[in-house]
Amino acid sequence: MRALTKRYLPKRSVGAVSLGLTLAVSVTQSSHASTLASDSTRWIAVYAGGPHRPSYTVRDFVTLLAVVDTAGTPTAWLCDGALFVEFQAVSGHVYIRRGSDSLADGADWSAILDSLFSAGGPVARLDSAVALLDAQVGTLEHPFRVSFLLPYPASASVKFLDKTFRTDTLPGLVSALSVYATEVGRRFRRSYGHLELYAFQWGDEGMLPSDTALVVGVGQEVHKLGKRFLWVPAFGVRRATDWRVFGFDDAWLQPNYFFHPEVPATRLDTAFAWARAAKMGVELEFDRRMFGPPEFSDRLEPYLTAFESAPDLRVRSIVIYEGAGALLILARSRDEWHRALYHRLVAALRPLPPYVAHQ
Repeated sequence: MRALTKRYLPKRSVGAVSLGLTLAVSVTQSSHASTLASDSTRWIAVYAGGPHRPSYTVRDFVTLLAVVDTAGTPTAWLCDGALFVEFQAVSGHVYIRRGSDSLADGADWSAILDSLFSAGGPVARLDSAVALLDAQVGTLEHPFRVSFLLPYPASASVKFLDKTFRTDTLPGLVSALSVYATEVGRRFRRSYGHLELYAFQWGDEGMLPSDTALVVGVGQEVHKLGKRFLWVPAFGVRRATDWRVFGFDDAWLQPNYFFHPEVPATRLDTAFAWARAAKMGVELEFDRRMFGPPEFSDRLEPYLTAFESAPDLRVRSIVIYEGAGALLILARSRDEWHRALYHRLVAALRPLPPYVAHQ
C-alpha cells in the first residue's frame, strides 16, 4: 500500500499459543470469510490524522468517491468504502512497524482518534461527501463502508483511556487493541448517518511468526464486535496467501510495482496469479510521482492493463492506493492524456458500486 521499507522490528517475546489461542482457525470458523467471497467493494485508502496530509475537504472526498467530469461534477459512484490507514503520528511515532521508527504510544492513539472524530473532522467530512453524492448521484445499495487501522502496540506497556496494558504479553496486546477498537466504535456511533463502521484493518504489511497468535486473537475480538477483519499484505510476505488461516475476512495483495522502476511489469502477472489462487483481491497503486519523474509517469498503465485482462479479479473487492492525492490531481486534470488515463482507470475498476439513481 505504501512505498515504505519492508523491514520489520525484531520479534516480540510473545508465545505463539498463549491465552489458548492457536492457529487452528479454519475458513469455516470465520463466519464472515465465505460471505465476502463475492464482495466487490471499491475501497479508497485515506491518510488522515498524520503530518503533512491532504486536507480531505468535502470536495476532495467527492472527487475520490465519485466519477467526476472536467467541471468536478459527480456522475457515478467510484468507491463505496474508505480505509483510514494513517501510519504516522503527529509526534513522529508510527502506528505500524516501520524499520527502526518508534511505535506510537497511548497518547498517539488518543490523538489520532481525537483528530479523526473531531467536529467537522475527516470522518464527518466523509459523511457529508457521501450525503452529497447520495443526493446528486443516487443511493448506494448498501451503506458506505468505513474501516480503521489498528495500531501495533509499543513494547512493554501502553497507557490508553486511563488504563495501562502490558503489551509484552499476548493477553495485554489483545486487550489493548480490543479496547482501541471498542473506543472507535463508541466514537463512531455519534452522528454519522451515511456511514457504516464495517471493519478494522491489521496495519502491519507483514506477518512475523511471533505475531500469528496476536493476529488470531485480535481477529476474534473484532468479530465479537460484529466487524470484519482486513489485511493488505506486501508482495512477497511470508504466508500472505494463507490470510484466511489467520482469521481475516478479506485481504488484498500489494503488487508493489509502481514504487520500484527497476521492477518489470511481469511483477503484476505474478501478483495477480497469486491473488487469484489465494482468492484475494489486488491493490491498485500509484502516487503523485506519476506527474513528475519520467521513470514513474507510465507505471500506472500496466496496472490498468492487468485489471482489464482480469475480469475475475474485478468482481472482487479492490483497494485503491493513490498516495494521498494523486487521484485528486488525475481526476481534476484537463490535460488530454491524463483525462484519457482517468477514464481508463474508471473503466478498469468496473463493475462500479451499484446504486439507485434518483429520478
